[in-house]
Amino acid sequence: MEVPVVFRFELVLSLALAMTIATAAQAPAPAPSPSLSPAPAPAPAFANITQVLINAGDYATLVGYLTSTGVGEKFQAQANRTDVGITIFAPKNKAFTTNPAASLLKGISFRNLEALLEYHALNNWESLADLQQMTDNVTSTFATYNSGGRYQLNITNVQGQVQVDTEWNRATIASTLYNAQPVSIFALDEVLLPTDIFGLPAPAPAPAPSSGAPTPGPSSSSSPSSSSAGGAASGPSGGNSFATHSSSPATVFSLLLLALLMKIIA
Repeated sequence: MEVPVVFRFELVLSLALAMTIATAAQAPAPAPSPSLSPAPAPAPAFANITQVLINAGDYATLVGYLTSTGVGEKFQAQANRTDVGITIFAPKNKAFTTNPAASLLKGISFRNLEALLEYHALNNWESLADLQQMTDNVTSTFATYNSGGRYQLNITNVQGQVQVDTEWNRATIASTLYNAQPVSIFALDEVLLPTDIFGLPAPAPAPAPSSGAPTPGPSSSSSPSSSSAGGAASGPSGGNSFATHSSSPATVFSLLLLALLMKIIA
């Protein structure tokens, strides 16, 4: 018996539909897309102390000392502590070649050089405005907490200029190299010299007498020999006393009376 064409078409269509349903049932469910985690926060940008000094120019000597002693790394670690920060006083190149610093730094030990550099920083952030409010403010330095000594500075504002006094010398802030929390860097024309390393300066010598000072004159009292200049005229001289001295009236009267008596007798 021959199957009608229409029936065969419906049968093929039914088989194809059944196979599609079976295949769809066996296909695995698509995996869920992974959730995206938030991107990590960028690291905070810290002020690079060495780079600030290099960019400012005229601080090659200071940068060399900070690098060779490792004090620059200590300063940077303190600067990265944004809750406290750091304040740095940066001497210019010429400050290291000008006396008394040039003489005192000759032959300085490595340990004292470290302490000298640490003496040029405060272990907290002070803006220029903060320093301008100070009057005779004796403050500790980075060296106070790291070098085992007093290492103190006296900071005061004198007519709008901030002066830093060390008992050895006094330096004035010449300019601001960086001033944003938590780092301040100020330029100095002198090296700060701590008495903890160099002791107190020698007292200044007494001034020499001026070349135009008057010379002392001779004594007003004279010796007997000098007062008798002119020979016998100043005093008696034997039998010539009458010739050298005028006679008194009484003596003349006596002589006349004696002459009259002698004339009567004769």
